[in-house]
Amino acid sequence: MHDFVWSLILSLLFLIYSLPLFVRVYATTQMVIDEEFHLKQGLHFCNKRFDVWDNKITTFPGLYLFSLILNPFNFCSVLGLRLISLVAAAVNVILLYIIRKSQLEKLKINNKTMAALEAFTIAALPPLYFFSHLYYTDTLSLTMVLVFYLYWQRGNHLQAAVFAAASVLLRQTNVIWVGMSCACTALDIIVGDYANFKKIPKRAVNVLQPKLWLELITNFKLLFQCIWHILKQCSFYIIIILPFLGFVFLNKSIVLGDKRAHVAALHVPQLFYFAAFTCIFAITNTLQKIETVLRTILSHKLVFISLLLISLIIVKYNTLVHPYLLADNRHYTFYIWQRFYGRYIWFKYAMCPIYLICLTIIYQSLQHLNLNFILMFYIAVFVALCFQRLLEIRYFLIPFVLFRLNIKPNIRCCIPQWLELSIYVAINALTFYIFFTKEIKWKDYKESQRIIW
Repeated sequence: MHDFVWSLILSLLFLIYSLPLFVRVYATTQMVIDEEFHLKQGLHFCNKRFDVWDNKITTFPGLYLFSLILNPFNFCSVLGLRLISLVAAAVNVILLYIIRKSQLEKLKINNKTMAALEAFTIAALPPLYFFSHLYYTDTLSLTMVLVFYLYWQRGNHLQAAVFAAASVLLRQTNVIWVGMSCACTALDIIVGDYANFKKIPKRAVNVLQPKLWLELITNFKLLFQCIWHILKQCSFYIIIILPFLGFVFLNKSIVLGDKRAHVAALHVPQLFYFAAFTCIFAITNTLQKIETVLRTILSHKLVFISLLLISLIIVKYNTLVHPYLLADNRHYTFYIWQRFYGRYIWFKYAMCPIYLICLTIIYQSLQHLNLNFILMFYIAVFVALCFQRLLEIRYFLIPFVLFRLNIKPNIRCCIPQWLELSIYVAINALTFYIFFTKEIKWKDYKESQRIIW
């Protein structure tokens, strides 16, 4: 009960801090880029006009269905719809606190103050915080993923699956995190059953050992036991995953609506962009790991050079540039690409050593976790990002939050964490300043356009 009160206070502080900004955003403009589609559709569903659907919308209708919560209060308006995101962001603070506190306890760190500080910091992550003031899918999508992740960690698979399904209804790519959790559970069951069969400790079993899989395939009793236990634990997730795969097969795409703008394509450099994003925004962890990582690289120069050559080849032959990235000057990524990647041919290659350092930091930051989780997280991040042609910061939010929730903190001192929060606040202040003061005129729109993440 004490924990709930503590997290509720955090959530209220977040709301009090955010409300003035929220009101200013609403007063500045009542339509920001994709809200053109989301707000209209949300108002239709909020007023129970379910027969109206905009074919340009690419996501499932989860966000719009959730907007029905406003109908009994006669609050179907732009303000009401945007408030859904802000309230979801406040709920996220509670969920982040509970999950982070649980992770710290697993690391034998019983520090509620640190958990609270980190929860507030993650909730203030600049791109995530910005979209908490708009009617986009991101904030509520993260809420559902966090609830499902929390229940999954506790082994409550039925409850987890309910919120997992809700998360997929909000954003299709969330099925990847459902698959990750399902696969982690399955691997844990295999490890446990194999350890019992061999009468050895679980920690002595490694899923990467061919011997385990060879014995599993050849020993039918062990195989069927594992399958039975996996079906018992994972059936709720499978019920979500299989129909979704059927939908993709019949729809011939993961998206609804405008499929031409979202054609799947292998785009490995997305991993590089994500690694850079992660190390920039998880700056406390980056500073904590950088010395060790540089020593590791210096002691494995040949491996680093080999990986550098591979990354240079990937960048040269697999860098994809979506037309939206080149044309839409309402996003920061447009200016980053225009002023660096697009202007200087050498720049994208010069970034390769930095990408590798960032990837190594991510790798070393997760080494304390269960091997099954590490493997599935890497695979999930690859699948979630590397089939997206468009460089979009919002795609990085959920994998970043899951990464940030699972890293080891600096237990000796909270000053670096306060520094990270201060940097977030400064970036948020600058972001909103640009949003409020910089206007862009588009011929197709009467209202001035604004720059966002």
